[in-house]
Amino acid sequence: MNIEELVNICSRSGRRPQVISCGKAAVIAALGMEGRLFYAYNGEVVSLFRRESAENISTSKTGYLNPGGDGLWPAPEGTRFGYEYSTGSWRVPAAIVSAQYDVVSQSADSLEIAAEIDLVNNQQLGIPCRFIRKVQVKELDNAAVIEQYDAIEYMGCCELAAGTFSIAPWSLSQFTVDKKTIARFGDPGTPVRDLYQPSKELLSSDGKIVTMKHDDKNRIQLALPEKSSFVELLVPDKNLQITRTSAPLAENLHPVDIADFPPDADPGDPVRYSIYNDPSGFMELETVGGCTDDLVPGIVLGVNMTNVIKAIN
Repeated sequence: MNIEELVNICSRSGRRPQVISCGKAAVIAALGMEGRLFYAYNGEVVSLFRRESAENISTSKTGYLNPGGDGLWPAPEGTRFGYEYSTGSWRVPAAIVSAQYDVVSQSADSLEIAAEIDLVNNQQLGIPCRFIRKVQVKELDNAAVIEQYDAIEYMGCCELAAGTFSIAPWSLSQFTVDKKTIARFGDPGTPVRDLYQPSKELLSSDGKIVTMKHDDKNRIQLALPEKSSFVELLVPDKNLQITRTSAPLAENLHPVDIADFPPDADPGDPVRYSIYNDPSGFMELETVGGCTDDLVPGIVLGVNMTNVIKAIN
């Protein structure tokens, strides 16, 4: 799919697409579709795009329609502090599904968007927030370089004490894959935590980088700790290499767990990156930000990341 096709579909469906570009690099932001960001390289959309999610509405009765692209969600997903089990069963919070982002600032190659999103965690604690997304694109050495900043601003009027909450920005970037696709991460000594089925049979290492094959039968998710240096996809069918890195967290922030655990469970080990494999034919490169000890009114929890898209050859 090229950029014009995606923009036309989103425009007809009232999803208010905004486009920024520089050389071979471009990003389309769908303001009325969870503020999702869709990456493009050399005129073609690289991110997964689900047309049916643009043309229909997700509800708790009809089910969640995954838009694809790069979404900003609050971490964690499960545990007693998470946001996907506030009704007792898994669902994407209605406030995220129905969020209407507005443009804060825009130029030819940069964009800032934001939306007010009130969250309710699995303990029924309400946390009013403002989600912020900043993105800038450039072309460097024949590659698309997408600098991205995702943040959650706490808009509540009272301070929440440490141990009563957990919240961090969580960027989930989805790409269409096939059996030849492999994910890579560094380093070989990085402890791998499986959040769904075991991944051992899919993993291999050359002593420097660990690779994981795409699995078209099982849900696989790897949770990677702070020492991880990058996550990456190689998609031979499209001759694309997609690499994601993130900056160290600010001194006042600490990493959190994202695990899809039951809503009465405690959080596990903290996560910096995650790789998710869906048997329906897509994989995610995920980046997780950090949380403070106490949540003070007006505090902004942000994470900086860089996405590099280029031809493999």
